Amino acid sequence: MVGVPGKYKGCNTCRVRRVKCDNTRPLCKKCTDYGRECGGYERETVFIIGTQDDKGRVGSHPPRNIQQSRAVQSEASTQHATGLEFVAAEPLQPAWHETVLLKSGPNSQLIRFVAQHADLDSAINHSSSSSEAHEVSLSLLDSQPLDVTPTFRKEDFNLKSVCFVSLPEASDDSTVGSDEGQNSSTMYAKEPPWNDMSTLSDAIRELGPGAYQAFPAHHFFARVYRPSAVWASLLNRQPTFLCNPEWTVVPWEHYPRTSLDDLLDVVVLLPSIYSRADHITLLKADADRQLKARELLDDCISIEAQFDIWHSVIQQGIRLPYWVDDPKSASIPFNEPLSFASPLLCLVHVYYWAVLIGFHQCIYALVEVIREPEKKRSSPRTAAGLPPGLDPRKYQPTETRELAALVCRSLDFALRTTAQPDLLVAPTWVVKDFYNRMNAIGSCELESLWVNDFVERREVRGREMSVWLEEKQWIGIRRFG
Repeated sequence: MVGVPGKYKGCNTCRVRRVKCDNTRPLCKKCTDYGRECGGYERETVFIIGTQDDKGRVGSHPPRNIQQSRAVQSEASTQHATGLEFVAAEPLQPAWHETVLLKSGPNSQLIRFVAQHADLDSAINHSSSSSEAHEVSLSLLDSQPLDVTPTFRKEDFNLKSVCFVSLPEASDDSTVGSDEGQNSSTMYAKEPPWNDMSTLSDAIRELGPGAYQAFPAHHFFARVYRPSAVWASLLNRQPTFLCNPEWTVVPWEHYPRTSLDDLLDVVVLLPSIYSRADHITLLKADADRQLKARELLDDCISIEAQFDIWHSVIQQGIRLPYWVDDPKSASIPFNEPLSFASPLLCLVHVYYWAVLIGFHQCIYALVEVIREPEKKRSSPRTAAGLPPGLDPRKYQPTETRELAALVCRSLDFALRTTAQPDLLVAPTWVVKDFYNRMNAIGSCELESLWVNDFVERREVRGREMSVWLEEKQWIGIRRFG
């Protein structure tokens, strides 16, 4: 029975996840501890009505159905304007594949995926010389480079995007042209700066996770929005709604997952950890503070175990994911650059190592709180100790420096092989910030110079892609945000 008091126990979020709730009021502790948005204990009374139009079917979640219908209406209006409808061909490939086979009526086209940061207000030029009224050209060279510097302010994260497709001209001897010329470009607008996720209430979230199960919405969510939003949440150290279970499952109900998708499922738990750690460090130095740090450290160890499981799956699936490249292409201080079995594996490891830098710094800070000298404590209560088996040396800056070096040794390969250079902006910022902190104690000067040089090379690569994209005519097929 729906809406009957006392019939169901637990908060709405735990009920959806089918897990036991601790029934803490007003918000469930199990949700808040892991950065999930607690749905509270309000029960909605739903009137179930079946009509002839829906053939007797009933729905117990009307808001979600309404949200999905809005997404369908938005896509239908765009397709009506262009006269084109694109559907991904079976069998569906993961969104992180560099190409996707699309069907439009009886025709099929192999589309290469490209994503470029731009200012949408000035990037789209409606072409008066084009034979097709709905074709546009792009002006990208005036767009400023993507800036991921955190602001630590509680503001909305906003990301707008337009998905374009550029199709080859028809020829007499081929129904499907060469790869060059068949390119899909997803453009997302510059939002200076990246902002906090905790109060997000934009069009992306309002549509619900079910709106991102088909092309091009799924590719936008998996390749553009989710990585950007997770990094924004990490760098601003604020929780994100993307850690809710439905956002890690529903968009992939039809598309296969990749190791990068699985990695982000774990990474998205960290912003809540960082936020709690920042709160603990500001507390009065006493035994209560140490106990809170110990509790949070236990949660960190649990998440670290999830990272270890994910990493073991990677190693089991691929015998040699990366190796040392030709030293001739190296530059000081990284004399052993890495090559990878695939561009995706490179991006996966760059993200993994960059995330561990911040994660290990957080654990190291908590260890320092727990091991605080006795004279700094104002309370005589017994302090909490470190968890059994935890080796604090693993999280010291000297060890974290090795992670930063692995990221830098991988960036050149990533830059050569990616069609989304903006995906490298956040990991580069992480290592640059780490080296800047080390510079304060007179270390890592050469590493800082190398990172600054790489930032320039990444921006050059972005301008080269912009020139290439400006040479084509594009058809807008979907807007997001």
